[in-house]
Amino acid sequence: MARAYTAELRDRVLRACERGGLSRGAIAELFGVGESTLYRWQQTWRTEGRREARPHAGGPAPRLDEAALDRLKELVAEANDRTLAEYAAALRERAGVEASGPTVCRALRKLGLTRKKGAAGRGAGPARAGRGPRRVAGRAGRDRAAAPGVPG
Repeated sequence: MARAYTAELRDRVLRACERGGLSRGAIAELFGVGESTLYRWQQTWRTEGRREARPHAGGPAPRLDEAALDRLKELVAEANDRTLAEYAAALRERAGVEASGPTVCRALRKLGLTRKKGAAGRGAGPARAGRGPRRVAGRAGRDRAAAPGVPG
């Protein structure tokens, strides 16, 4: 994506157009901007009287406001092992805010909170006996033919 032109460059280009003497194409080439860009800048100057670019609109408003983020902090403090869907459902109940799992995930990251259990919780779960090689008692030699003269 191309970078934005500075307000100072835009102003210099428009002043050069006002002075005259050069064609639009020559001015565009001189300043390193596109001819169509120069044309749009001139149209904006004529119609709106504005030389600077429009301010950025800022995008959509965040789904979770400060009150909802506070509720989310409380939910994590109560139980940090919930799934994102469970946090979203709890936010719907307590704060009246509809949020998806990914939205909750971004909010947790923004707050610097984690929903994962720590390293101490990794040992939980059913114990598994015999972590070494598995041996089954009584199977050794069962399918072998007995040596002659040996009862079997």
